[in-house]
Amino acid sequence: MAIRTKIAAAMAVLLIVAVSIIGFVTVQTVSSHLINQVDQKLHGVLKQGDIGPAEGNESTGEVPYAEFALMIFDEDGTLVLGTPAGFKNDPYSMPDLSSPPSKSEYFTVESVDGETSYRAASLVNAKLTGVSGTYTVVVATSMDGVEATISTLTRTVLITGFVVAALGIVIAWIITRRGLRVVDHMVADAETVASGNLDHRITAADPRTEMGRLSLALNRMVSRLTDAITQRDRQHERLRQFVADAGHELRTPLTAIGGYVQLYESGATPQGEKLDRAMSRIGSENARLAKLVDDLMVLSRLDEEVGGDRELVELTQLAQDAVDDAEVAASTHPIRLSARQPITVVANEGQLRQVLVNLLTNARVHTPQGTSIDVSVAESGGWAVLRVADHGPGIPAEHRQKVFDRFYRADPSRSRATGGSGLGLSIVSSIVAAHGGEIRLDSEPGEGTAIEVRLPVARLE
Repeated sequence: MAIRTKIAAAMAVLLIVAVSIIGFVTVQTVSSHLINQVDQKLHGVLKQGDIGPAEGNESTGEVPYAEFALMIFDEDGTLVLGTPAGFKNDPYSMPDLSSPPSKSEYFTVESVDGETSYRAASLVNAKLTGVSGTYTVVVATSMDGVEATISTLTRTVLITGFVVAALGIVIAWIITRRGLRVVDHMVADAETVASGNLDHRITAADPRTEMGRLSLALNRMVSRLTDAITQRDRQHERLRQFVADAGHELRTPLTAIGGYVQLYESGATPQGEKLDRAMSRIGSENARLAKLVDDLMVLSRLDEEVGGDRELVELTQLAQDAVDDAEVAASTHPIRLSARQPITVVANEGQLRQVLVNLLTNARVHTPQGTSIDVSVAESGGWAVLRVADHGPGIPAEHRQKVFDRFYRADPSRSRATGGSGLGLSIVSSIVAAHGGEIRLDSEPGEGTAIEVRLPVARLE
């Protein structure tokens, strides 16, 4: 059942119940009031003793009308006098009383012929003037007028109640339909969104109403769902591209290794210098393959974890160790370290070491031999700032926004020759982000490249 139908049905039930209760109370109240008026009149008749039959008008001969019927019973319960009510020539049937009441009271009794209802009052042990003994006197008056009034009132209440209930139901249906029209619009908007139009939004109603607040909440929900779907699609695209790039990178060393193995198996590489060179190339490609797999595993762990185990790490000492290692591993690039004071951060030491190694390696690989590299560690505004700058050729503007993407190379041929996989800066970016830090790139063609890593300084109590 639609909500507007439920509301209209509920309104109909409430109106019918309310009108029924009001009508019943009204009829009962008026009925009690009219009967009470009749009882007061009967009480006055008994009190005044004006209980004799009316006499005609001698001058006009008009037939008198008796409003009250009179019945007098003696001590034995025998009816000694009975005067009917009504016109003298056409009186009403007498009240159906075969025996006198046992006490003074007001009661309702039918006529002998059953066509008239009387309201009667009895007076027990009454004394009549000029007569000895005690009697029971009953005075009764017809209830036709009261019953007619109550019947008219009942019909009026029923008709009025039916009209009011019908009008109330119709008005409730119209108001409900107009009030819920916004729901129809919201349903249509929701179906539009469900059909794939994620840019569509639900028409906002008055925010002061329940429907307005609902429309605003639904719009926020749709926006969040749209963002989540967009992010999911972006992640799927990145994953697809990542798998494709990984497959491409893995295929190159595997193809080289497979080719040298086939040469060996076919006997094209006899013992001697040629075989040694083939084995050397197999080892080189194997090392490159192992490095690529290691980088992929690092990225996988970074995607699953948030920074790994954390501890207090002295960044200046870590930079000094990385510079010393780089000078021993490759002395072709002079490296200078500038650090004025110890700076401590909360981080994973192994991952920070990899950040330094990758930055220094990237600076060496992409600059000519003899290019100096400057490393500095400083504190600025609550941040530990690690800066690795070279004085090489720099990075063209079209490549600066992509150097942190996975498998991206500004110079693919040179990177493959030197064994690069395009994952070094991507690993750096992931580690820094996992530690709540920031990474910045500053490069101009012919002026070198500087990469700045900013990490929160540890607050020591």
